[in-house]
Amino acid sequence: MNLDDIRKQIDSADSRLLELFSERMELCRQVAEYKKEKGMPVFQSGREKEVLNKIASKAPAELEAASRLLFSQIMEISKCLQREQLTEYKETVLSEFKKDPSVACPGIKGSYSEEACIKAFGDNARIDYYDSFKQVFDAVSGGRADYGVVPIENSTAGSVESTYKLLEQHEMYICGRLSIPVNHILAVRDKSKAIEKVISHEQALRQCSGFLDKRGYKQRAAENTSIAAKTVSESGESIACICSAHCAKLYGLEIAAENIADIGENFTRFVIISKELQAEKDADIISVCLSLPHISGSLYKLLTRFYFSGLNLTRIESRHMPPHIKKKSGSDSFEVIFYLDFEGSISNPSVNKLLQNLKADCGYYRLLGNYKEIL
Repeated sequence: MNLDDIRKQIDSADSRLLELFSERMELCRQVAEYKKEKGMPVFQSGREKEVLNKIASKAPAELEAASRLLFSQIMEISKCLQREQLTEYKETVLSEFKKDPSVACPGIKGSYSEEACIKAFGDNARIDYYDSFKQVFDAVSGGRADYGVVPIENSTAGSVESTYKLLEQHEMYICGRLSIPVNHILAVRDKSKAIEKVISHEQALRQCSGFLDKRGYKQRAAENTSIAAKTVSESGESIACICSAHCAKLYGLEIAAENIADIGENFTRFVIISKELQAEKDADIISVCLSLPHISGSLYKLLTRFYFSGLNLTRIESRHMPPHIKKKSGSDSFEVIFYLDFEGSISNPSVNKLLQNLKADCGYYRLLGNYKEIL
């Protein structure tokens, strides 16, 4: 028997498997209708364990684990089908976008955050400046600003830790996202003086760590790049800052070195935050955070839900669960939360049903927003 003959037999076996799979899924639809009539939950752990143990006992020893995995996946697909069948579409209540809004921006004039604010809201945006990211969140939460703009991720240094912590502490929504090219320079008051220390935002210091370490400069974190530039402009010390060329010019500084980032193409991603859930009709990015139980295959099963719904996950990141969220979830066993971004709209029926079921099934769940990328 040659390879083509073997492959023909495999194709024949696949056809029989597909017929049996279709038959099983039709029976699952009938089960879903029965559960709906009787008010029964989709997932019944006792029944699933019973089926998997029976399969494992009948399988050849060398295929026991593989058989359990195969039927576990089949049962997960069955649950996805049943959830979609049993869940009714619920319209999400959205607030309208503010006209002529006030925008909270971390730092002072000349910051990358200010550049992001102008890109998002226009040259005539009503921008109020705050010393820290926390103050931006507090301003939006307290109604002193309609929106806030904060960095959330850098292509070189990764996630902005402080922004994620604030998202965890505040009931805020993301209603927009944009990226700003970051071109770091080293700026000083007087190029003739030796540099002893460099100050900037911790992310900027990290993005230029190769340049700084090579020269042995001491480093000090500042609230952001523009505040660092202002500090250098007012100081008599032998210090420098990392900022943009625009920022250096704004505060009368001289450029000591250009293009100092470790990676040439460096971008920072910003998000627009609001205390109300807002989404434009063409919003196509959804962000959620949720917890999963510490049992085998829980993440794999979560990913199956997205694949079943035909949704493309563009990002997944795990973070340690803060104590206040751990307490809210009601169980000490939930130690991490997952942040997920995926393509979709909350008005799409499949997405709507998926989000409802995630909320019902996860120990902790939050919809962070449905928004689009501002180009």
